[in-house]
Amino acid sequence: MSYESLNVERLAGRYSSLERAGLLPLPSNDGISIVVELSRMECATVCLPLLLLHSGATVRIIAVSMTPNFPIEVLARQFSPEEPVLFLPYEKEEYMPNLALAHIETTFAVLLEDSIMVSPGWLSELMWVSFDDASVRVVAPRSSTERGEGKKRLHFGTHHELADHVSYSLGRYQGEWREVEVLTGSCLLFTKELIQRIGGFDASLQARYLMIADWCLRARQIGAKLALSEAVYVHAIQSLDRYLRTKEESKQTNGWQTYCKKWAFESGIGNEEILVPATETLNFPHPVIPLGRMPLVSPLVTAIVYFDEAKDCDELTQQWIAVQEQQSYKHVRWIWIRDTSVDATPEFTVSEHDVVITVRGEDAWLRALKNASALYESEIILYLSTSILYEKRYIERVMKAITQGSADLIVSLSTEMEEAGVHLLAGGDSAVTLPLERVAYKGGIVPGMISNRKSTSRQLLLHPKASLVIGYIGDLSDSKEAHP
Repeated sequence: MSYESLNVERLAGRYSSLERAGLLPLPSNDGISIVVELSRMECATVCLPLLLLHSGATVRIIAVSMTPNFPIEVLARQFSPEEPVLFLPYEKEEYMPNLALAHIETTFAVLLEDSIMVSPGWLSELMWVSFDDASVRVVAPRSSTERGEGKKRLHFGTHHELADHVSYSLGRYQGEWREVEVLTGSCLLFTKELIQRIGGFDASLQARYLMIADWCLRARQIGAKLALSEAVYVHAIQSLDRYLRTKEESKQTNGWQTYCKKWAFESGIGNEEILVPATETLNFPHPVIPLGRMPLVSPLVTAIVYFDEAKDCDELTQQWIAVQEQQSYKHVRWIWIRDTSVDATPEFTVSEHDVVITVRGEDAWLRALKNASALYESEIILYLSTSILYEKRYIERVMKAITQGSADLIVSLSTEMEEAGVHLLAGGDSAVTLPLERVAYKGGIVPGMISNRKSTSRQLLLHPKASLVIGYIGDLSDSKEAHP
């Protein structure tokens, strides 16, 4: 099929679909959010007005300061209160784009740097791609900041010249796009649903293009496609500041080493122009990067702790103290479930809000585990085993993964669970089983059925319900040693 006939078919499908839904002229009925990274005042004063002018009436701009010394208040005074621009000042220890993404309420969102100049028609053409193919979750225009086949470096004397070029490109290549392996540039359009599933950007990679590439690879791990628009070009104002270039080069060097390690590039062979790892490396999903800060009102967590090994009285007491004290998150109601037929009965000092359930016999022990979650009306329920020393921030990470994502149930994947984890996340097979001590879920739902492992009667499994949306966080600490 020729490009011309393919375009006609695509455009006809777009129009009829959206006309029926009443969504014309833009393929979205709830508007679009645009997150702008503010780094250079001279760029922001030019590019933000262009965004408001050329992005349509239903956009909402969230402008975030990327440095502590950016004059965000001075910039904010250049816009009237009626204009749809929210300014977020710099916050220490927060990667600001992630904080901004937590504010997204629309189906589609855009992330771009303040150096990007747009022109009429840029946004709607990018948005169309996800309607051509629903599995496309990330779309980028051509620009000088893309690498590989998406790179396009042009020079213009005026914005009018830029607009003329884009208008010509839209007329000639409208409806054309191609699937790509990775994106790296200063402008990305994506869906809110994707943010909820894979989280935000990994700031440990330091260099922005590596954060974008890493985020795109994580999107591919859950089956999302990446697309490059042939029709849209956005112009990036290049920095002439020598210090900024030197600083960015340093970030790239440090970030590249982290990127290579994360995506298992062979040591010493990595080429910074080759950002896509071997296919097998993409098979096992990486942890979700939480968005934003902790909620102002901390959710109540019910932690159900079960003793699955016979211990003497002193050792059991020490385990009790260790499980509580090693956790940084304190808004927890503890429920301790013990079977006195397999251990002694130590004297515990407990909070008036906590519960100790003492039973005798395997059947009573299992019944108590299955029903304990009903004791508190908590937003999050999790299970802990005294045979594992969890990392200090374990409960906090579980809480963030559930409250800032869309999963009903979170499982912490360990090294030995790698194969099962891939099977679960790739296919959603309801027949998969999860170690109970690594499971947490939203309050008010039934997570599945608890049973014994075949190899032992004291270690438990959860068979999750097929209807649940299941996510995960990264590796638990080693079972023999807790990490801070």
